[in-house]
Amino acid sequence: MNRRALQILEYEKIQIEVAQYCLTVYGRERVLEMVPLDSPEAVAKALRMTAEAATFYRIKGEAPFAVTIDLRSAIKRAKLGSVLSASELLAVGLTARGARKMRRQIDEIAQEHELDSFVQFSEELMIEKSLEDEIFFCIDEEGLVADRASNDLRDIRQNMRTVQMRIKRTLDELIRSPSIQKHLQEQIVTLRGDRYCLAVRADSQHAVRGVVHDVSASGSTLFIEPERVAQLSNELKRLETAQEREIERILARLSALVSESSSSLFRVIEAIGQLDFALAKARYAQVHKAIEPRLTTEPRLFIRKGRHPLLDKERAIALDVRIGDDFTTLVITGPNTGGKTVTLKTIGLFVVMALSGLFLPAAEGTEIGWFSEVFADIGDEQSIEQNLSTFSSHMTNIIQILERADRHSLLLFDELGAGTDPTEGAALAMAILDDLHNRSIRVVATTHYAELKAYAYTTEATMNASMEFDVDTLSPTYRLLLGIPGRSNAFAIARRLGLSESILTVANEKLSTQDVRVEDLIGKLQQSVKIAQEEEEKWKVAHAQAERLRQELLDLRQTEEELSQVRRKKAEAELRMQMIRAQREAEQILADLRELRAKGAKQVKDHELTAQKKRLEELIPNEALRALPASKRQKAVTVGDEVRVLTLAGQKATVIAEIPGKDELMVAVGAMKMKVRREDVELMRKAKTIDPPVVTISRAATDVLPSLDLRGTTVEEAIREIDQYLDRALLAGYQKVSLIHGKGTGALRKGVQSYLRNHPHIQSMRLGSQGEGDGGVTVIELG
Repeated sequence: MNRRALQILEYEKIQIEVAQYCLTVYGRERVLEMVPLDSPEAVAKALRMTAEAATFYRIKGEAPFAVTIDLRSAIKRAKLGSVLSASELLAVGLTARGARKMRRQIDEIAQEHELDSFVQFSEELMIEKSLEDEIFFCIDEEGLVADRASNDLRDIRQNMRTVQMRIKRTLDELIRSPSIQKHLQEQIVTLRGDRYCLAVRADSQHAVRGVVHDVSASGSTLFIEPERVAQLSNELKRLETAQEREIERILARLSALVSESSSSLFRVIEAIGQLDFALAKARYAQVHKAIEPRLTTEPRLFIRKGRHPLLDKERAIALDVRIGDDFTTLVITGPNTGGKTVTLKTIGLFVVMALSGLFLPAAEGTEIGWFSEVFADIGDEQSIEQNLSTFSSHMTNIIQILERADRHSLLLFDELGAGTDPTEGAALAMAILDDLHNRSIRVVATTHYAELKAYAYTTEATMNASMEFDVDTLSPTYRLLLGIPGRSNAFAIARRLGLSESILTVANEKLSTQDVRVEDLIGKLQQSVKIAQEEEEKWKVAHAQAERLRQELLDLRQTEEELSQVRRKKAEAELRMQMIRAQREAEQILADLRELRAKGAKQVKDHELTAQKKRLEELIPNEALRALPASKRQKAVTVGDEVRVLTLAGQKATVIAEIPGKDELMVAVGAMKMKVRREDVELMRKAKTIDPPVVTISRAATDVLPSLDLRGTTVEEAIREIDQYLDRALLAGYQKVSLIHGKGTGALRKGVQSYLRNHPHIQSMRLGSQGEGDGGVTVIELG
């Protein structure tokens, strides 16, 4: 993208504002280096990154980046063996901590939202936590080396505190001593350099034994360090030197750790810069109420209610404009100060902003196509240095643009052909537009020339437009009217300002009949369009009210359906629990029968079995089951077939008889015989032979595994399998099971976990740990 156009469109001001929202110097660098991208794929990726940043910002707010200084030079010095300062090491620790927190937050949001780009950068935020821990163990939050950094440092500082207390105590004793007090100018302790001194009268110098470190300006006071204090001060100085050496050793050790982690730190800094850059664009979008534009690979654009981002948000007039589909050239006419130049700049700025991955202050539905270059010839281009006139400067720029432009360029011309004879200027402008039209290049041009109004009407793929002007208030409305050429409004303005009617009449007579007719037609057309727009606004309001009422009805219906579904799920869950309790009771019954057999009976007596069977049938909530949604039924069931008894949570059974005259079957469930309705069984396998119905007591071995493999299924299929599996797992007595969904895109994992969160039998769930399948497995606790 050429720098001249970016300068004319004031792109740098956008960069400066976005940079204000950065938290780090790395993010600011990327904003100030930002330029429109060079491929549709790169633009789509940048906009996706901004959208993900907006999601992150909406959920988490500010990123946990606490460091504003640039650490790159410090890390390089550490690699060369230099010792970093405590404040630099603290900044390294804060950077590592911020990266770790940011990675955790991204992972949390990615559980529910698509953050593919952010997840990729979060993988670069990994750094050994031992570096962070070691720095914060040795350096406190104020950037000072802590006593705990080493045993030697702790001992040295303890000794220093002891010596300082002895110095203070000795000085207090001297000041309070009557033999010393009478020789003091003042009863205070003062520092001279790093030495503690007493203010002694000059005539009492020999009364206080010590070292004179200073004399007052008048010479009447000597600042003497008492001999007893001097010895302690020397000891303190020795300890301070030892402290400095120990601190230097600690800082050197930490600097070596930074050097070892330098590659990881540079990757972290790069990722932080990219994430901060994206988050700054998201914050810019929030402030300006900007939206993500739709992208297309074709060189076209459609702006809905676009507001120039550098103008006052309250005063900026929304712009609706399109180009590139049914016309490739847009000619805007109208008076000066009507907003033509602002319109040009808004169009150009929107394109370069979108191509930079920025959201646009416009309405949903705004679409920006792929333009490899934006060229602009806007403003006063007079060149004093080159001794060129305004016309020559413009023409020089236009010639360069014509040489470089192609089908994927957007050209913006302000007052094309101006600055010379109107007839020649208009002819040049039309010839330039013809050339660009023949090359299928998109152009937006403003002009004063009446000839270009006619040109736009008679030339294929060229559209007239104008800036609306309110004659009653003598002020522009700054609204763009597509399809209508502009009027000069000179006569109307002159009349409103008080010019005499006689002069206006003479002026009108000097106009050609054709000019008068055209101006009248344009005026009537503008009035008709204004009326049509007012009617359209009324229709939009009515339509919006109707749509709102329709949506409210849909919301009420959906709410009712959701409540009904919640009630149904609750009933199903309660029923499943009843069935599980019934099954467990049934198992107890079987245990009782086994006990009977263990006492010596070779075969259970009929009356005993009948009694136990009656106990089981009383446990089954038949009426509740009737209310459940019907499942697939197998009507063609015959004696000897293996079936599932749906009213017993899918327990396997064998059909041993069909009950004449009734739609019922006699089935054997393990050692029990019971009657069930034909519609409450589902065929599993047709019988080969029918064994004699001998009742034996044995517990059916479960075929339920502690894990369920869902890989290769859709979310809907997986949920059906999970429902059946969890019921069987509960019946089998499992307290913990695993669902294998694989890693892949994460869609299956998210769907499964979303369903499990509201499941009545799930106490807790988590992703698998190392050795359990990691992120490809969800481990759940049943209850």
